[in-house]
Amino acid sequence: MGFMDKIQKFLPERFRKKKDPTVGLKENRLKEKDNIKASFAVYCNANHDTKDGKLCPKCTALLTNILLKIGKCKYGITKPLCDHCDEQCFGDAANKTFMEVMDGSRGKMLLRHPMMTVRHKITGIGVEYAKQKQSDANAQKEEGKLKAKAAKARKRKARRNPK
Repeated sequence: MGFMDKIQKFLPERFRKKKDPTVGLKENRLKEKDNIKASFAVYCNANHDTKDGKLCPKCTALLTNILLKIGKCKYGITKPLCDHCDEQCFGDAANKTFMEVMDGSRGKMLLRHPMMTVRHKITGIGVEYAKQKQSDANAQKEEGKLKAKAAKARKRKARRNPK
């Protein structure tokens, strides 16, 4: 950390170094992959009698498929968490198994990886909040369009029938 980095907080906003907004987003995909890997390890160790974070062949195949699909996600770096995504890209059977693994490892993840679990939960809350804000904005936009249409109709009616 250089001298300028230390004094950034004391400088007025217009003189501060601009941060790249995509940096955090790029890290989100890596963090999610790490969360999924850890969840699979916890689940497989508990249910398939494997040890030390190693996976059985079935879980390895599913995890490989899921990580490939996450890498090709159509949302790119703005990808939401998979369990909050509108479109599941793993396929029906793989998605069902994926959700089963994630649900099955939920309680044990908090004990084995508490910080990772808390960060994932906070990110999920953020995603839900952003979705809610987006749906509220869309609803307001639609409401505004309907009001504008109604106002136009009233004006047209008033022009046709002057009293």
